[in-house]
Amino acid sequence: MAASFTLSPEGIDIAAPQIVENRRKDRYKTLTRGIYLIANRQSADECRNLIYSIRNCGCRLPVRIIPYGGKPLPIEAGWDDIRLLSLVEFPAEGRAFVDELHRRMPQCSEGLLRRFLAWFGEFDEFLYSDNDVVALMNWEELFSFLGDYDLVHADTEYTTKGRFNMRQPDRFEQLMGPGALQMAMTAGHFLCRPKPRHLADILAGLAWMEVHREVPIWHDQALMHITLALAKWPALNLCKPPYGWASSWAGDYMNVLEIVRTIQTERRPISHLHYSGGIGSSVTNPIDELLLSSLPARRRKQRLLRGLLAEASGLRAAQGLAIRAVGKVGRMARGGM
Repeated sequence: MAASFTLSPEGIDIAAPQIVENRRKDRYKTLTRGIYLIANRQSADECRNLIYSIRNCGCRLPVRIIPYGGKPLPIEAGWDDIRLLSLVEFPAEGRAFVDELHRRMPQCSEGLLRRFLAWFGEFDEFLYSDNDVVALMNWEELFSFLGDYDLVHADTEYTTKGRFNMRQPDRFEQLMGPGALQMAMTAGHFLCRPKPRHLADILAGLAWMEVHREVPIWHDQALMHITLALAKWPALNLCKPPYGWASSWAGDYMNVLEIVRTIQTERRPISHLHYSGGIGSSVTNPIDELLLSSLPARRRKQRLLRGLLAEASGLRAAQGLAIRAVGKVGRMARGGM
């Protein structure tokens, strides 16, 4: 699943990338499908809980874990068809591609940019997920929606009017055309059928960011949004009509009852819950308990108690301020905008 390109002082020059075509010579061949995660020891608890939810919802697809960096994720002996990859298992072209993205986007963590290694992986179709996610259905069923689409996702990022991806949302829509903000997506959970043109499209999106540096927020989700708008990948958002799936953001639900009511009473499917934006970091909200589903009862109670004590004492708020301050300093050091 290699792409042919060379490195030059100006960056990567892509020439006729061949991402999946070699495995599609036989038109009747069954497509290979799998899930990619990115994790290290720091995100181990969330990753374990995600895997627990994936398997307990009936999904038996192979799971491959890309190393985020830092101390590696400990592997559970009982995990079925779940494997921690090393970077050298990806082709040199893939590693060079991520290096190039990071060279030109130093504001974004290299670990986050490694999600783009999925385009160089072993699967004809893949689902990528962040760790702060809980599966609420069998994700194998999601692949049936790919059809003629390059990318499928289920989120309500399009309702935010671009404020999490763009510093100048109105300017972005002026440059890209009406409806460009409606193409926003959450980069933390999506399905993709890699196409030969995708790599060039992503680099074209990055080049657009470099020309209009003041418009986007410099992170990988903005890059994907810009790429979709610029290259016009055929993409399906299941939260939009005609499907009308419920929001996958955990912050839209007060408790688990709200999820049950949405599914049972409103009859709106929810593919997963994504605890992005700090939701779930304290495990003190009723909805947060889903992040502890994989723990035995005693350990779950201990985690909840620690979270409640930290919040009641004010320690959680102080930690949050410190984390945001460190993050801001880090972004400034990397030339963040």
